[in-house]
Amino acid sequence: MKSMRSLFAATLFATALPALAVIPNVTDQESSERNARMATFGQSGLAQSFKQVADNVSGAGIYLLIDPDESANVTIELWSKLPNQGGGLLAGGSALGLGQGWVDVFWTPVAVTPGATYFLVLSGPSDVALAGSTLNPYPDGQTFANSGFESYPNFDYTFRTFAAAVPEPAAWASMMGGLGLLALLAAARRRA
Repeated sequence: MKSMRSLFAATLFATALPALAVIPNVTDQESSERNARMATFGQSGLAQSFKQVADNVSGAGIYLLIDPDESANVTIELWSKLPNQGGGLLAGGSALGLGQGWVDVFWTPVAVTPGATYFLVLSGPSDVALAGSTLNPYPDGQTFANSGFESYPNFDYTFRTFAAAVPEPAAWASMMGGLGLLALLAAARRRA
């Protein structure tokens, strides 16, 4: 009987374990077009505005234009408004970009209002360039660059934002049911 309970407990644990995994980040907003070297980190006031569909932001990424054998430590911050317009820093972090391509930065998900405008403020080594587009590919935001966050309404950096995916109700039910059965099994084992 004891081996049956152990087998039952192992089966329940294996069933509930995937539901306990870290909630994944999914892409929410993205402007992937890159027809221009939009700016370098040597410029001040680099930012991109956007409107999130999800009710949280868990990270963001930008597209670097550097040699394949180079790397760059990049910082991306999430702001409620531009820093020179009374904005507040909501989250931020740094990541190492290796060669030309995306560098993504993640943080603990921050609650946001879907459809409201937020800002990514960007910084890194002064000689590293950022890709972007002069064709206004992202209608819900724009590029800012230079002293005082100068506005470029028809330009966009090549960027993306992430949101923490919310598990489907069935996944939550499975996890809670599995954890509940494990608790009952543990209680029964203590009585035996």
